[in-house]
Amino acid sequence: MDLMVKLNGTKLNPFHQLGLKQNPFPQLGIAELDQHMRTLSVLAADPIPNTDYIRKTLSGWSSEFVELCCQQFRPGEMATFMVTFPDKRS
Repeated sequence: MDLMVKLNGTKLNPFHQLGLKQNPFPQLGIAELDQHMRTLSVLAADPIPNTDYIRKTLSGWSSEFVELCCQQFRPGEMATFMVTFPDKRS
């Protein structure tokens, strides 16, 4: 299961120009993961002030994933990277 992670370190929410708060379309169309996908899309929307915000937003996610996000965060930039998770549904 591959996910594209976007961390908005800029000063603008790119979805505001479309009249949206965040991307309304989940990356994965899996009902059990919907809440997680919505949480992840929050990090690509409103500007992230610091890594504490990432940790708070991703509370309950694996510590490895949270720390990876914190390491990839770049103030002033939109950081984008891919992460692969094992699909435990099979």
